Parts: sequence; C-alpha cells; structure tokens
Amino acid sequence: MRQVLSVSKTHMLPSWRQWKQLPSILSISEKRIVGSALIVLVLSFCVSTIGYLAAHRIEIPAVGGEYTEGLVGEPQFINPLYASTNDVDQDISRLVYSGLVRWDGEGSFIPDLASDILINEDKTVYTFTIRDEARFHNGEEVRARDILFTINAIQTSSYRSPLAVNFQGVTVVQENDKTVSFILDEPFAPFLQHLTVGILPASLWADVLPQNVPLAALNLQPIGTGPYKFHEFTKDKKGSVRSYSLTRNEDYYFQPPFIETLTFKFYSDVNALTEALGNKNVEGASIVSYDNLVQVEENKNVQLLTPQLPRETNLYLNQTLSPALGDLVVRTAISEAINKQAIVDELHDGYAEIIHGPILNGMLGYNEGFTVVLDPDLSQSNLTEAGYRANILTGMRELKNSLVEELSKEDSGEETSSDPAALSLTLTTVDSSEMKVVAERIKEDLLNIGINIELALIPAELMLSEVIEPQNFEMLLTSVMLQADPDPYPFWHSSQGNGLGLNLVNYENDDVDTLLEEARTETDDAVRAEKYIQFQELLAKDLPAVFLYRSRYSAAVAKKITLEPIQTITSPADRFTNISDWYIKTKKALR
Repeated sequence: MRQVLSVSKTHMLPSWRQWKQLPSILSISEKRIVGSALIVLVLSFCVSTIGYLAAHRIEIPAVGGEYTEGLVGEPQFINPLYASTNDVDQDISRLVYSGLVRWDGEGSFIPDLASDILINEDKTVYTFTIRDEARFHNGEEVRARDILFTINAIQTSSYRSPLAVNFQGVTVVQENDKTVSFILDEPFAPFLQHLTVGILPASLWADVLPQNVPLAALNLQPIGTGPYKFHEFTKDKKGSVRSYSLTRNEDYYFQPPFIETLTFKFYSDVNALTEALGNKNVEGASIVSYDNLVQVEENKNVQLLTPQLPRETNLYLNQTLSPALGDLVVRTAISEAINKQAIVDELHDGYAEIIHGPILNGMLGYNEGFTVVLDPDLSQSNLTEAGYRANILTGMRELKNSLVEELSKEDSGEETSSDPAALSLTLTTVDSSEMKVVAERIKEDLLNIGINIELALIPAELMLSEVIEPQNFEMLLTSVMLQADPDPYPFWHSSQGNGLGLNLVNYENDDVDTLLEEARTETDDAVRAEKYIQFQELLAKDLPAVFLYRSRYSAAVAKKITLEPIQTITSPADRFTNISDWYIKTKKALR
C-alpha cells in the first residue's frame, strides 16, 4: 500500500526536470506568448526595484574630508587655564578639550563630560558623575582627580589663571573615583556657566611646577577629551606658528565627528584674513568684520554664519569728567535724541537689533515693554528749560550761569557776555568702519538738538590702556560682551568701578547694588527676574549710558560643508558647538 501511495503521490508544482520539457511541447505562438510574459515580468520587477530604491535610498554623512579655516592671531596657550584671554586659543581649546557641561546653542547648559548633575535645593552643592566612556586622547580614563586638579590649579594664585575669579568661595570635593562635588559658600546663580572650562589630564600636568606651566610643550601639543585631537603644527623661520592641524577623535564619547582633518592658518588682522579667503588660501574665516561683510557674502565658495551674540553697543556717559553730563536733563536729552532705528538701518541688513536696556531679549529678566521714546523736540525743549539755549550762529547749546539774568540784560540794552561756554562734548570710539557709521549718526542727531560733538577715533590697540582703563572720555561708544547668564553685576555694581571691573563710568546706586547682590544668590528664577526688572528701571532713571543695539557675530564656512547653523552663541568658539554633525562626504543608504 505504501508503494502504491508513493507512486500515486502528486506534486503541487512541476519539478525542474518537468519545466525543462516545456519548450518542447509548446507551439511557436505559445513560445512567443510565454517569452513576452517573461519580459514583462522582468521589466516590472526592475521598475519596481528601481522605484523602491529611489524612494528609500538617501544620502547620509560619511567620515572623510578636510577643512582649512583662517584665524586672526596666533596660538599661545591651548590650555583651559589661560585660553580665555586669546580668541585663537579659545577656538582650538573648544575642539580639543571639553568641560563638565557645554552650551547647547539653544540657551542652556547641558551635561558634557558629566553624565549626571545633581544640585541641592539651596543651590550651594553641585554634584557631577563623570561618564564611564569619557577618555583623554592618550586613552586614559577621565576621573575625579582630573577635575580636582584642573579647578585647584585655576584657584591657585601661582598658576595665574584669569579664571580664578569664577571659582572664589568654591570647594571641590572628590566623592569617589567618578564623582565630584562643588560646594559654594553661598548660592551663585551664574555658576553653572563657569563649568564649561576644559579638563586637564592630571597625570600629565601634576608634575609640572606652576611657574613652568606656561613653558610646557603641552600648551601647543594638548591632550584633552574633545571631538578633535592634536596632529601637528608648523612654524616659520621667526618661530611663529603658521598652521595647526587636528584630527578626529574616533573614541569621542559622543558621536565622533565626520570631518577627518581641521587645519587652521593664522593672520595678523581681519583684512589679511579676508584677502586669504578671497585668494582661496583658506576655505573659511573665524571672523568677518563689518567692513568685509558684503565682500564675503559675494564669495560663492563660502556660506556666511551670523548667530546672535550677547554683545551690546552702548554710549557711556562719564559724569565725572564732564559737568554737563552730570546733569540728568542733558543725559535724558541725549537719550531721547538718538534715533536708534536709523542707526540699525544704516548698518548692514540684519546685522543689528535695537536694545533699550542691559539685559537682552531671551535672557532672564528681559522686559519686553521697556522702551526709550525718540523725541528730539522734547529734548530741545527740556534743554532750554534747564538753562541751555541754541546759539543761532553755531547751532550749539550754550550754558548760561543765569538764563533769566542774561535775558534781562538783553531787554534793558545792557552788554551781555560775548563768548559763553558752548555745550560741546567729545565722543570717543574705536577707529573702525562700524563705529564710525554709528558715531557719525549720533553726532548728527545731537547736533539737531544743539549739542556739538567732536569725534575722537582711537586705534583698537590703544583703547583699553589710553581710554577705558583711565576713563579718559566724556562719551564712549563701545561694545561689551555679556555671558550666557544675564548677571549685570560686573558692569553696574559700584564695586566694579575705578578700574576694578567693567563699570566703565563708576556708576553708583545703593539700591542697584542691593538688587544685583540679591539676584546673584537668588535660587528662584522668577524672583531673580523681578529683581533684574527693578534694576533696569533704576538704571533707566539714572541714565549712566544709552543702550543702542545688539550686533551679530559673523563667520564664513566653506560651502562644501553641510551643517546646521547655531542660532545663538555665548562666545565665538561656540560656533563649533555642533561640529560633530558637520560633514563633507556622504554615502548612500536605505531608510
């Protein structure tokens, strides 16, 4: 029975041997039909496959490519202890080193070397857990001792780090091999932003005496934890560094960068850098000056990046040097006469935005409803009421010891003073195209209300030593850089005047001092914001300065690089915040 069933068992499909017999049993017409059907079937399959691949195949970033960028200056200390004083050092340090936290480009500080951040309720203890996968470029694991060494070096006076002021009243404690705590004497709201400082490998630096640190080879051949690591540098016959190369860190604890090699070349000034960009000696530029914006925009090989920067341009009024500026009426008239919109319109399109106070849009404590009204007629009227009147011949205001007395003399036919002191002020600013444009506009606006302005243009290299530090100015037009946290203490607290800080006009107000001190230690953001609003109201009443505009930072990057531009940066080096996502090469993949 089994043999019978085996012989009679039918197959669902013909066997290969049976298929081979098919041509012998088909007629010519049947063969043509079958052939045509097969051709249609194959073509349909090919079309479907190509369509599927076309619909699902995408280009994705691939490792490879080189990029050359020009910087203004020369590397000296690619070392987090000292890099903050040199833009070139900051740029390269940002790529080579990383800190416990980093700027995310969207207004916050997020974990970097740290995997975890724990802050106590009083905001006096910050505890960080270091990532297990974080390693230095020499393969050593990042440990708590590296954090302790770096911060202790900053705090130790013999190292002479300019960052020491950021860690006053701070104690660093090692909880275990992978955990450190920062203990503050009192809450300090801006503290987190100081922890972006790069971490040094203790095993390499601990044996270097503090006085010898500036001489160490590691300052130019650094070993850090960042996305790029040192490769090589070249010097000219005079010993100046001409080029500096970095290669991607394949063991980076986040996504390793795609671009294989970064090379930096160094130039004496922005004009030389722009010329090198135009000559294709470099593919990008770390900074594009106001003078060269149009020229770089027309360069078809680069893309212009213009992120927002916490940089504000203000007109500072020195009441100590100028008796006239000691009069609130004069300061108010100046503020109300300056046409900020005209200034912004006269500058490069989109380069600047109007501001009315020291805290910028997007920062804690920004007051959207706070504005200064443009009213030159009111300015003129107020000056007249205060004892200043226009000289018909010169168009200037004259300060009278007694306006009523002078008018009485005129009515009675008595002889009047023939050469009264004219209200004429000097406006000092740096000798640059941008500042010249703004200064000329201010001069015109103030002349319209009868105040004569004499411009003093000072070379950039002399501004600090001859103008700002000795406060040798009546009116100073200059830009200042804020930090990510809006803390106005360094600029407006009375303790920061007299050359000790950034209070450029020695502004003093006890109520302002109290608000700024309290805001620094306030743990509730809403309460802190309210204190900053009150501070701005007091500052607006005292008018130690006229706040003009916020300007953007400009840099050029080769068009061959695909990147997502950062919208907001806190320093020029922040343009590299997402450099791990930049790419030149691509490859095909199915999604």
